[in-house]
Amino acid sequence: MKIAIFGTGYVGLVSAVCLAEKGNIVYCIDKDLQKIEMLKNGESPIYEPGLDVLLEKNRDKIFPTIEAQEAIIEADVIIIAVGTPFDGQKIDLTYISQAAIEIGKALRNSKRYRTIVVKSTVIPGTTENLVMPLILEHSQKAIDQIGFCMNPEFLREGKAIEDFNNPDRIVLGVTSKKASQQMLKLYSGFSNAVMVLTNPTSAEMIKYTANSFLALTISFSNEIARICETLTGVDSEVIFHGVALDKRISPIIDGRLIRPELTAYLKAGCGFGGSCFPKDVKALASFEKQRNVEGALLSGLIRINDSQVEHVFNMGIKNHKKKVSRIAVLGTAFKPDTDDIRESPGIKIIQLALDNNMKVNVQDYIASENTRGKFNGQIEIHKYPLDAVKNSDIVFITTAWEKYLKISDADFEANLKRDAIVVDTRSIYKKRPAKKWRIRIGVGK
Repeated sequence: MKIAIFGTGYVGLVSAVCLAEKGNIVYCIDKDLQKIEMLKNGESPIYEPGLDVLLEKNRDKIFPTIEAQEAIIEADVIIIAVGTPFDGQKIDLTYISQAAIEIGKALRNSKRYRTIVVKSTVIPGTTENLVMPLILEHSQKAIDQIGFCMNPEFLREGKAIEDFNNPDRIVLGVTSKKASQQMLKLYSGFSNAVMVLTNPTSAEMIKYTANSFLALTISFSNEIARICETLTGVDSEVIFHGVALDKRISPIIDGRLIRPELTAYLKAGCGFGGSCFPKDVKALASFEKQRNVEGALLSGLIRINDSQVEHVFNMGIKNHKKKVSRIAVLGTAFKPDTDDIRESPGIKIIQLALDNNMKVNVQDYIASENTRGKFNGQIEIHKYPLDAVKNSDIVFITTAWEKYLKISDADFEANLKRDAIVVDTRSIYKKRPAKKWRIRIGVGK
């Protein structure tokens, strides 16, 4: 099949290379000429493990362009994967509207049936109440001449290629049987996935609910952890371990205990970040309010998450016996294997330190340049973690990079100031004897 994709961000570009890998011809549409030129040269404008390999492998099937009309005319399926930023009150659908209008105008003189797919995360009702009317209006076509589908993505940054190629479910919110048939053809190579066929609004709600549920688990864990911190001899990880053994959470099948991946979210930390969880929960909370639904859960978990970083920061300050003049932040990516610093706890801790007139040393394996660009000379970026640790009063470990585990206790200890403390917000050094460190503080105990 021939596919046109609006947007070359995480969702659009990962979708493009993975669909090309399945043998499809893919047109990558973006207004950013620099991104298009990079893609034409086989270079990825974003970091994602395995993305550059698939991009190079499928260069003969991927066609980057800023000219949308030609790509739209050629395509059987047109995917909208543009950004939907949260403006503080609601998500901004400007880019969605622009793409829909452009698609409609391009299809005005074409008679061939196509399916328009919304892959961007949008509030329930957007596909049917915004995208569909705009495209039909500007194409001057009837509803039976164009198919529409909401096809949400469930990609984890750092594992996006793996998630796209091995999906647990594919949700297709379609408006017609013909659109359904075309989408099932597109995903015919993903036989192991459960196909969820529904309407567009339900598909949109599935996406928001899925992300909010995971974010809820994280905020719940952090609130429980704060209670544990007030109790003598209580470690939240022991509490969560005991809870997760409930057979309704971790069933025993054929005599074997099954630990669902969800239990990994039952862990104290410094809150969730990234491009999805914060934005999507805020958007759903805003949508809930617009629908006059009286609910406190979504707004509550946002409040817990926002305060968790400050709680962790203050934990370090209160445990240091002297005035803190410099801190080190190890890890500014919101999670390992990505350079994404959006809503990153490490970034928020840096800002808190700067607001308190502290100097900041920073190290990250991939996100350093994005961090440098954000703070524009206000911080010191180091290539190696132990260089960042030196001369710091408090060391905050905020990204669970596996390379940090390779630092020996002796090397870490040798580079710490005599009265320095370490706040291990990700519990990556949990199994190491605390007695080998001067002071190491974990979250939730």
